[in-house]
Amino acid sequence: MNWLYQHIKNYLLLEKEHFTDADNRIWKLSALRIILLSGTLLTLVILLHSSYVAYRLDRHFVLAISSTFVLLLVMILSLGKNATNLAAAGLLLTVVLAGVSILLFVPDFESAKFGLLFLFTLPLFVRLFFGNKAAIVAMLFNLIPYALLIRNTPLPQLFNLQASLPQTHTYLSSLVFLFFNFCLPLAVMRLLTTLDRQSKALTLQSRKLGTIVNRYQEIFDNGGTASFFCDQQGNILQANQTARELIRQAGGKCGSLAKIFHFDESLSPGKKIRGKLKAPPHDHYELHPASLVHHKKQLIHCHNISQQDSFKRLYFLDSLTGLRNHNFWYERAFSRLKHPKVLLLLKLANLREVNVQHGLHTGDQLLVELSRQLRRKLPGQVHFYRFPGAKFMLATPVSVFQNQRPQEWLTQYLPSFISLQMPEGCLDLLLDWRVGTSPQREGVAANLLIEECAIALSRADSKHHVVEYEQIYSRTIHRNSLLRDKVKQFLDERALELWLQPQFNAEHQLTGYEALARIRQQGNQTVLTPQQFLPQIDQHDWHVQFSTQVLNKTIDILRNWPSTLPSVPVAINLAGPEILDDAFYEKLLRYYSQSPLLRQRLELEITETSAMARHDETRKRLTCLSELGVCVIIDDFGTGHASLSQLIDISASTLKIDREFIDRITDSQRHLKLVQATLELANKLNMHTIAEGVENSEQLALLKSLGCQRFQGYLFGKPMPLSHWVEQYSAVSTT
Repeated sequence: MNWLYQHIKNYLLLEKEHFTDADNRIWKLSALRIILLSGTLLTLVILLHSSYVAYRLDRHFVLAISSTFVLLLVMILSLGKNATNLAAAGLLLTVVLAGVSILLFVPDFESAKFGLLFLFTLPLFVRLFFGNKAAIVAMLFNLIPYALLIRNTPLPQLFNLQASLPQTHTYLSSLVFLFFNFCLPLAVMRLLTTLDRQSKALTLQSRKLGTIVNRYQEIFDNGGTASFFCDQQGNILQANQTARELIRQAGGKCGSLAKIFHFDESLSPGKKIRGKLKAPPHDHYELHPASLVHHKKQLIHCHNISQQDSFKRLYFLDSLTGLRNHNFWYERAFSRLKHPKVLLLLKLANLREVNVQHGLHTGDQLLVELSRQLRRKLPGQVHFYRFPGAKFMLATPVSVFQNQRPQEWLTQYLPSFISLQMPEGCLDLLLDWRVGTSPQREGVAANLLIEECAIALSRADSKHHVVEYEQIYSRTIHRNSLLRDKVKQFLDERALELWLQPQFNAEHQLTGYEALARIRQQGNQTVLTPQQFLPQIDQHDWHVQFSTQVLNKTIDILRNWPSTLPSVPVAINLAGPEILDDAFYEKLLRYYSQSPLLRQRLELEITETSAMARHDETRKRLTCLSELGVCVIIDDFGTGHASLSQLIDISASTLKIDREFIDRITDSQRHLKLVQATLELANKLNMHTIAEGVENSEQLALLKSLGCQRFQGYLFGKPMPLSHWVEQYSAVSTT
């Protein structure tokens, strides 16, 4: 039974969710099913009760009419779900047919009047399913049955057919009673219940909406951003607390935004614009209209951008000179250039000297005065920017040069000296300019153009003040970058090899080797020479890492020296920065202190051309090593700036004459005399000498005659791995 009850409730759409559904088709279908189902059951009961009597009285016509109405109601019920309006129209037709049938086929006029009552229900049914206008039409239609009721005269029998049975009055009374007491009330109750529940839901939603509105009103009123609720013309309808403060500043009686702000352009609905307060403090605002879809009003939020503009000025302007800076060039100016420009990156090369000699304040004054003069002198078409450091940038139209080269054009505008008014008097300063230029090209980004100028600027010097960018510069930098990365990788991977070049005395006896570093690339037989990797080591200050590996590998060679070779010293080269490194120097001291072998066999060659080799601390540390018994050799003697002072300050035991002098000793008397003087000086100081770069027997004979003691060069052998010298010495010994 419970299942049947639930099924009926669901069929009649009487579940809880059906009453709260806002779709009016739900309650219409529900009311229609209630009326049709109850009417069908009522008619079916009457049919079943009257069938036997009608059959006995041979009133088959009554059976036909009753059966027709039952079938009609069942058909309308089946239409209800998919065609509600059609089913409702069928219900109205059934009511009309039922009323007319009772009037025409019931001979008892008092009983026939029940048919008029059915017709009087038409306006209510029509209103339920088809609206007010259709209901009014039904009400007017009912004037006809009303007239029949007033006339109180029975209608003539149609075809002389009678649908009367002994219990006809009872059937009709029951039909009217059940129809008006159950069918109609249930349908109306269904509608009213829906309305009642939806009314309660709307009331609850209204309360919630009111709470939300109050909350948003509070948020709107107390928001930190000034907000105005305006019409399309900008007339103020409502303002929050912050906005009312703007109104108060403007005088207190402002009915429109135009009385509060000066606008850069006319106020347009939905368009973001900028404005400035008419009243002090004259702050700048940006007005953001919010989109209101459902009505023609504007909610305008006013954002104070004065501080933001101040930040932008700081970001885009140089605080010292007032010029637009590199940020402005990259983010604003470059994209707005309409015509090709030549870019010139200027650098005041001697600004650091000015700062050191006269102070940073003087340097700042110099930059300010320079920017003032250049801004005054340069043509108006030239865009002038301050770049970081002592740099300025000019974006110059090609037409300005008038067939002149950039360096010729710049001489008209770049001052060679400047006078600054100082408290102690006038200060005249010479200016040393360096310039890198690059033409603007289609499709090349701003940062790349400036990078090209910077590359050209890096190649400018005292001889070439203005350098124009060429693609070969970038290729050179690219090659150097690849070589730098490769050298660093090899250093990190400890890929150094040591090759040895022999040294001989006048009797052609082996007296020692010089250890020279090489880098062999993995996977092939290519060997990097010192000329390729030493400049990278010097440039990036990798001396300590490099010399540490050379030192460790040399010590390994000495400790595992082949027995077939004479036990002679091996010299390594130090540039100077390694000696100043505390960790490297302490390692040297420890090795020499702990090993007599190293004191006898490991010699140190100090490059005389190195500035670090002339450092006071370097000299002290080399002297300390010399006192331990270490052989210190001054390499490349005669090519540096302090050769004689090194002989005094460094306790060196050997001089190595540079190949530059040896190379021309046979054809240049000047070179010959310099070598002779060096040998005599070394002899008087009780120092040994090594001639470097001996390549032929003529040079060897001449050096012997001058008293040179040791020789090194291609005449005796090129630098080769230790294994080569072992094989060669073994072969010589065998023969």
